[in-house]
Amino acid sequence: MVKRKRESIVRRDTIQWGGKEIEVDIFDAKVVLGSGEELESIEELLIEEEIEKAIHVALKEIETIAQKYPDKEKNIWYCYQVGKVLQFVDTKGFIDRRGLIWRRMAYDLRPDLFGGKKKNADESKRYPEIIYHLGKQKKKNLKRAKFDQWYEILKFKRIYEGKDNELLEQILAECESKNLSSVQLRQRIKELQQE
Repeated sequence: MVKRKRESIVRRDTIQWGGKEIEVDIFDAKVVLGSGEELESIEELLIEEEIEKAIHVALKEIETIAQKYPDKEKNIWYCYQVGKVLQFVDTKGFIDRRGLIWRRMAYDLRPDLFGGKKKNADESKRYPEIIYHLGKQKKKNLKRAKFDQWYEILKFKRIYEGKDNELLEQILAECESKNLSSVQLRQRIKELQQE
């Protein structure tokens, strides 16, 4: 059986230095001399470095967008524009590390741009993931639902992958005509999927 390598990325960690705790950025990839995997490890380090550079470029773009929107959290237009920037994971071929990239951006580097610091790193990935999928939606559909409704809609893979536009159309029509709560909307989406 072939051992699959864990995808990696630069992470922020706390270390002890001179009796004090300090935060540092650490590469996940490690080069172990004499392991026979030195070249693969160096390639992985280079990929991590490329991802880190792309993250910083994207964050600069997002900072520019954030200046236009003082009230960023749950602002559909801010989230849409940021979602467009987050599409760099597709264009640069980092799709398999998307969750790690969201964690790096929203937990380690700039939580203020993604709804604030979360209690744990895994929780911090959700908001950028929803924004990423929102950035893939048609602009004309955005105003048909509130942010909280989009948050629920984009939890369903069939919808965010664009495999069922008819279902999305039905859901958006209901969002426009009824003031569905998150729980009601989630239940309604499940019902419509079964029809």
